[in-house]
Amino acid sequence: MSKEQLYQERVKRIVTTVNHEQPDRVPILSTYGTWAISYANSTVQEIADNPEKEIEVFSKPHEDIYSDATYTNGMAFDARSAEIIGSKSHFISEDGQTVQHKEITPMEVSDYPELISNPMEFIFNKMLPRKAANLNKTPDENYKAIKELLEHWKVKSGVQGRLLNELKVKHGLPVITGSFAYPAMDMVFDYLRGFKGISMDLRRNPEQLLAGISALEEYSFDLMGLPENTKVEPFPFYATMFHLPTFISAKQFEKFFLPTYDKMLKRIYQSGGKIIMFLEGRWEDKYDWLNSLPKNFALGIIEGDDVFEAKKKVGDNITIVGGMPMELLKLGSKDRCVDYAKKVVDECAPGGGYIFASSREFLSKGDVNVENLIAVNEYVHNYAVYK
Repeated sequence: MSKEQLYQERVKRIVTTVNHEQPDRVPILSTYGTWAISYANSTVQEIADNPEKEIEVFSKPHEDIYSDATYTNGMAFDARSAEIIGSKSHFISEDGQTVQHKEITPMEVSDYPELISNPMEFIFNKMLPRKAANLNKTPDENYKAIKELLEHWKVKSGVQGRLLNELKVKHGLPVITGSFAYPAMDMVFDYLRGFKGISMDLRRNPEQLLAGISALEEYSFDLMGLPENTKVEPFPFYATMFHLPTFISAKQFEKFFLPTYDKMLKRIYQSGGKIIMFLEGRWEDKYDWLNSLPKNFALGIIEGDDVFEAKKKVGDNITIVGGMPMELLKLGSKDRCVDYAKKVVDECAPGGGYIFASSREFLSKGDVNVENLIAVNEYVHNYAVYK
């Protein structure tokens, strides 16, 4: 079988699964973040100094470990971009192989009227200079920093495009994420108000918060890059990495988060696309919402929830992704890992709508025992065959 045929077989396997039909076998998804850097004996700095190295580094795990698809390709967070604009939001960890995020959210409550009145003017003229020292200088110096950033992004975009092709051509491996759907409320949380600020706003300034989220709706749609009445292929998927929802109640989620986010999902659905959701933390109190989504439209990567209960309660409507505890892969014996993988497959696979994966993304060297991971993925690939 050629790599192109293998690639198409794997895409078909995933799409069939997401439509709650039984494919030939259970798909296996790899979730290798910056862990790939340690696996390839590289460093973040080495990739920064030689961007082409990213292709080699993020291809390396797929030479040794079986999977049918990978979640994203390359580094999602880029310390070099932060360095160029003089921001401390992302930086290289002491281990040299991971990237850390520091919350920098300089928006004050008194800034809400400006955000609501003209969000883009507020973000670019007020927020960026507050967050990035190199964008708070003379016009010529600001221009120089922006030019350097755009040149860096051009190089990085080219490298990740070649990595995408490398995974397809050399490994027959599809990347399931094609574009991102970034919720407006998460933008407020991540970049403007932070955990402390938004926690206060939910109680003390709810109307301003709602108006601020609404003001960013158009911008969030622009970032998604999906004009109205556009048709897209059902694969790859749009993706949302939820950040705030796990920290708020179902009522707050419904009142503040969903009015803008549901509109994004509606546009994706009407375009013929699908959405993969990284359900960080616990989501049991929001299962009713997951069951309200169109059937066969969403995939949920289960992190903190019990995968067996999730399969029973929402698995008929959305595709369940995950189930293999990262902690067990890290600390358990090979036999225990394989036995648990068998249990997950036996309970979650019947009828389709299930993709095998780890419960969390691998980020650092110590996150997983590689021998366990290889053994489990090989076992599931050979065992989880639909009759």
